[in-house]
Amino acid sequence: MNRTLQFVLGTCLVVSLFACDQARDSQYVITGTLETVSIPVAEGSEETSDIDEIYADWSVARIAVLQDTIDAAGELETVELISGTFEDSEVTLSGNVDRPTEVKISVETDNADPLTLDAVIAPDANISFRLVEYPDSSASMDLYGASRRVLNPANRFLISGDLSEIDADFERATIEVMSWEDDEMGEDVIFNFGKVMLEDGKFVIEAEVDEPKFINVLVVVPIGQEYTQFNAVIEPGTELEVVANSSWLYDLTAIAGSGKHAQLVESWEQSDEYLALKPEYRIAYQEYQTKARSVENARDTAEWEKYREIRRKLDRIKNEFLEDIASTAEDPMEVLLALELGAYWGKEEALPIYDRLASSLEADLVLRRVIHARNDRASHLARLGIDSSLDVGTAVPEFTLQNVDGEQISLYDLLEKNKLVLVEFWASWCGPCIATIPALKDLYAAYREHGFEIVSVSIDDDEESWIEASGEHKLPWVNLGEIAGSSGNVATSYGVTFIPKNYLVNIEGEIVQKDLSPEKLKQWLASEYGEGND
Repeated sequence: MNRTLQFVLGTCLVVSLFACDQARDSQYVITGTLETVSIPVAEGSEETSDIDEIYADWSVARIAVLQDTIDAAGELETVELISGTFEDSEVTLSGNVDRPTEVKISVETDNADPLTLDAVIAPDANISFRLVEYPDSSASMDLYGASRRVLNPANRFLISGDLSEIDADFERATIEVMSWEDDEMGEDVIFNFGKVMLEDGKFVIEAEVDEPKFINVLVVVPIGQEYTQFNAVIEPGTELEVVANSSWLYDLTAIAGSGKHAQLVESWEQSDEYLALKPEYRIAYQEYQTKARSVENARDTAEWEKYREIRRKLDRIKNEFLEDIASTAEDPMEVLLALELGAYWGKEEALPIYDRLASSLEADLVLRRVIHARNDRASHLARLGIDSSLDVGTAVPEFTLQNVDGEQISLYDLLEKNKLVLVEFWASWCGPCIATIPALKDLYAAYREHGFEIVSVSIDDDEESWIEASGEHKLPWVNLGEIAGSSGNVATSYGVTFIPKNYLVNIEGEIVQKDLSPEKLKQWLASEYGEGND
């Protein structure tokens, strides 16, 4: 009896220990940190609070791990796997899972929209995130150090790097990997492969891709308000390392050593000719940036011209290589990738190459990455032709659009009432457009009594963004919205391929100047009317 009992107890102990080992092997752990960013109070001033009575307190937020499943009735159901709250700005959640599983990490608090992150939990996985709370009670959340979202190892790719030697403050800096293509209706489909906050300057992003694809890698450095971006090529099995050729943030590149990235990017980016120009480019760029801080319009300076000249040389090396691939490569996928990386951009030669790809690639790939891209190129070329035809002395197309109050305004009605009208295309998201507004306000005030009018035409995608930006920047002139993006009829009829874009039009409706910077516009107005009124 005693021996039987000992056997049973021993067996139970072995089973228990085995179960414990199995639980440890299948365990995942998610850790989160809440960071509160404060605004320093200037010496000699008093600390005040302008936070509304209704605000979000993220320190009491509820953190949950959610999984979408299909219930017995075949309906989508969201299941909560585990939840918790911050304690001393930290939270740890753990559970068990027997295979890689897609989940969302959700953080909710009163008076704020939930924040979510896509993640994959897996046996022995450790996931970290950072939630940053700002003084206005808004917040942002990112995975910290690593994003590993792989369900099928056969499609895995990896991009990693150590940027700690870069001369920049990487506190709260992020790196994001994304790509895009079209759906069958020609609408953009965005692929977010991963975004992480750097951990001591380091990062790892693992995700899946089932075919060769170009990616855009964006690095944002909040402290210093800097960012840089570059392209790379991924395919199943790709392992990219982001390296810095110098201590300069804008000197990053991705290295694979093999595969289509090596063929299509490293071949020119690591060439002796290209690398020899980079130090000269860095000096020219920094001289231009220094000049930009001391003059109203840096693009009218010798520093800008020197920087642009070297930028053109670098682009020529890239374009010549990619155009050779697009024209001569036997592999149609390499041809497609070369076009997606910029080969023959703005050139007619791209169109017959796309046409050949339409008959040599699979139908699904043609629909997603060839047809609409080809049509976009053709549309861009048409716009360039329109812009070229709208030269000095040419009559501008008539248009009627509504202002922020819903009133319909005709361009030619305005021309009858004014000697000169500046038709200025802009958008709320366009930084260079916003930067010109103060100088344009000065010119408007100085020359309004001489019969000078400005007509802003917003090409925002939504009315709310246009109206909000208009109110924020208090535009004193005629402010109209097409609200159709860059594909609107007015933007198309004026050949708008970039913004800010403008035409200076006389009372007869003829163009007298185009693509004027505020400084060039000031010079032109001064030559016609004198210095104007302060």
